[in-house]
Amino acid sequence: MKRWRLSDSDWHTILEAVGPLPKGARLARARRELAKCLRDYPGLRRNRAKPRAAMLCWQRIEKLATDLHAMLANEWRQGRLRYIPIVDDVFKKYLLRLSKPLSEMLPLHLRARKGRLNPDRDWLYLSLLDIWINQFRRELKASTSATGGPCVRFVRAAMALVLPANEVSRVAAVRRIVRALARGKSLGLFQTDPVIGAQRPWRR
Repeated sequence: MKRWRLSDSDWHTILEAVGPLPKGARLARARRELAKCLRDYPGLRRNRAKPRAAMLCWQRIEKLATDLHAMLANEWRQGRLRYIPIVDDVFKKYLLRLSKPLSEMLPLHLRARKGRLNPDRDWLYLSLLDIWINQFRRELKASTSATGGPCVRFVRAAMALVLPANEVSRVAAVRRIVRALARGKSLGLFQTDPVIGAQRPWRR
């Protein structure tokens, strides 16, 4: 599959939002990691109705597959049906093995999104801020200005590349998250903050 890349125009928009960079900034790597982050995010993002429908579907598939396999196994034991290894393998190695994890995982996926929790969005914040700290070599801080400063502008400019305009986080929301992470607080379900933990002693 062809690797998705940021267009030159998109990258120029990001650099304008970031502003002047320190001498040690790693622009090539920043561009690669940003492209990967923005490519992966839409796949993580899910409409709540879709996981619920998928959960109900896979729970039914698991029940039907489990019951049918049990019935076939009983027929094989009773000798009323010739044992066919390939049919047994279809259930044991594929259908049951696939349906059980999905039927158990999707309810967790739904519970993780109850109320105001949004782990996909939190992952996007943390991934972008990791690039900000470790590739752009900038500090994790936000100003009281109308734009929130370079860090806030970067996060919002990157979000705008993968989200509709009305879903891009507002300046105040991004500012609040940046400041909270700078104080060492966790974000949503991420109890151990990978952004703060990833900061390296690059400043001498």
